[in-house]
Amino acid sequence: MVERHPDGSQCFVPMSLAPFLVIVAPDSGGQPGTPLAFKTDPGQAVNFHRGTWHGVLTPLFAPGLFAVIDRIGAGSNLEEHWFDAPYTVG
Repeated sequence: MVERHPDGSQCFVPMSLAPFLVIVAPDSGGQPGTPLAFKTDPGQAVNFHRGTWHGVLTPLFAPGLFAVIDRIGAGSNLEEHWFDAPYTVG
């Protein structure tokens, strides 16, 4: 499953130095294309530009504590897409 936020960016700031997994997918006619996976550097934050398809927050180590900076406003700012087949990150 991936999601995107059409009305604002979303930022994840780890509260520890542990790396975490980032999943993104290119837009392909309003649907996500093939997902790509990345492991962050220790302590690295990520900010997803408005409309970027991305996976849910995926800590790799405890405690998995993050500050999340997100848009607050009227209306729905979430689109979800569930893939027909699962992907495995190796």
